[in-house]
Amino acid sequence: MNRNNAIIYVIVVILLVGAGLYYFTKNKNNIPNTPIVSESSIKGCYVSIRNKDVYTLEIRKDEGSHIEGVLAYNNYGYDSSSGTFIGTYANGILSGNYSFEAEGAHSERQLIWKKEGNNFVQGFGDTETFDGKEVISDINKVVYNPSFTFEKRDNCIVSFTDRNNTFTFDYNSFFKGVEGENTPTTDWKLDSKEKGILLASVIVPKTYMPGTNFSEARLTIGRVTSPKGIKSCTVDTNNEKKDGEKNIDIYTFTKFTSNDAAAGNRYDTTSYRGIMDGDCYALEYTIHSTNIDNYPPEQQIKEFDKTKIQSDLEKIISSFEFLISSD
Repeated sequence: MNRNNAIIYVIVVILLVGAGLYYFTKNKNNIPNTPIVSESSIKGCYVSIRNKDVYTLEIRKDEGSHIEGVLAYNNYGYDSSSGTFIGTYANGILSGNYSFEAEGAHSERQLIWKKEGNNFVQGFGDTETFDGKEVISDINKVVYNPSFTFEKRDNCIVSFTDRNNTFTFDYNSFFKGVEGENTPTTDWKLDSKEKGILLASVIVPKTYMPGTNFSEARLTIGRVTSPKGIKSCTVDTNNEKKDGEKNIDIYTFTKFTSNDAAAGNRYDTTSYRGIMDGDCYALEYTIHSTNIDNYPPEQQIKEFDKTKIQSDLEKIISSFEFLISSD
């Protein structure tokens, strides 16, 4: 190629490149945008029911890969635990730190799940302990157990039916439903002097509202069959006051409210009592909280949402249904 031809070749190349850049600049706004495909939020409730054991993972915050929620392993007849879960989610793997309370002791443990469809399957592997925290030794050797599948649900609601098929109700699966003992006790109702039967309890742990002055809530279902207990069923006692009536199932119950405070603790009780099949039934709950002013500022303890707790417990009462008919 002679010198003149080389110059002409360079000029042609420059013109072609320039034309291409002009065309791209002119039409770049007309190029359709390729949508970025991302997985939908995993926020929500996941429940695993194994016989009478109920395990619940509620993801309350999903900010990209950062995940926050609460977790409860409610075991029937033996130790249970509940607490907070903070971790990450990427490439179908959810892992993080479970900070929990079990039988009055605090512990931390690394947990991991693999997403399958809409559900999460929990994985297990050898663990080691560092600074009091139990961690998985080798993530690559984790085995995911289908028996521990946490199924995605529209809500965290599960059902409870007593062993004698007397009644049923719905409750938040993060709470612990406990079958009562068939032995006479005054615990069937708050401040009772007559012995009855405590049929069932629902326990709302402190970890349901972490970082607040909420301590615990407990709902009980009790029954008394003695003539004296039945006669005083709808009579207010101690510092109770009548607060109207409520239809539970198809029966009319009288509502009582009371509160108590001592040593920085507050107890607010709502009791519904009525006659069904000739016996007195008491469905009542107590919300236990502590004085927010007793916490130093550096702990950053917030006032708990009492309205939400009351709403959760009232939903249990409203769902209550007798499985036997009154004579």
